Amino acid sequence: MKKKLFSTILVVMLALSMALSVSAAPKTFVLDDAGLLTQQEAAELSGTLSRLSDTYDAQIVVATISSMEGGDVDTYVEYVYDTMGFGYGENKDGAVLLVCMDVRQYRILSNGYAGVAIGPDQIDTLCDFMDTYLPGGHYTTAFDAFAEQCEKFLDGHLNGYPFNVGKNLLISLVIGLAAGLIVAFVLKGQLKSVRKQYQANVYVKQG
Repeated sequence: MKKKLFSTILVVMLALSMALSVSAAPKTFVLDDAGLLTQQEAAELSGTLSRLSDTYDAQIVVATISSMEGGDVDTYVEYVYDTMGFGYGENKDGAVLLVCMDVRQYRILSNGYAGVAIGPDQIDTLCDFMDTYLPGGHYTTAFDAFAEQCEKFLDGHLNGYPFNVGKNLLISLVIGLAAGLIVAFVLKGQLKSVRKQYQANVYVKQG
C-alpha cells in the first residue's frame, strides 16, 4: 500500500515538474523540422514572430515537419499546439501555421482571443497567400505573409477598425446612392408639373 502511494506521489511530482519546466521554458516561434529555412531566415522570422507575439499577447508560430508518419493533419496540428504548450495565458491565445511536407499540406489553427481575431474568414485570406507561395517553394515569402496578415488581423481586432475598409466604403456608397435615388424618385412623383402660360388671365382672380 505504501509502495503504491509512493509511486502515485512520484508520478504527480513528475507531472508537476514537467508542467513547470514547460511554462518556464522560453517560447518558441519557429519550429523548422523540415529544414525549409536557412539559419538566418529562421532567426529573422523568429524575431518577427516574437515581436508580434509580445505586442499582441498572442503566440504566433510557424512549424514545419518532414513527416506525420501517417497521421491526420487536422489532428496533428492540434496535437502540436497542445503538446508544445503554444499560446499565451490561460486561454492559450495564439495561432500556428503547420506545414507537413510528406503529404504536401498545411493547416492554420488559432486559439483564444486570437481565434476570434483570426477566424474562418481571416484564415481563408491567409490560405490565399499560402496557396500562392507554398506550391512554388517560396517558403520565406509565405511565412512572412503569414506574420504580416496575423498582425493586421490582431491589430484590427484590438483597435476596433475593419480590415476591408475599401470594401465597406464601396458598399456604403452603393447603399447611399440607391437610397438617394429612391428618395429623389419619390419626391419627383409628388411634384406638380409647371407649364408656361401664354395668357395672363389664368392668374386673375375671378370677381
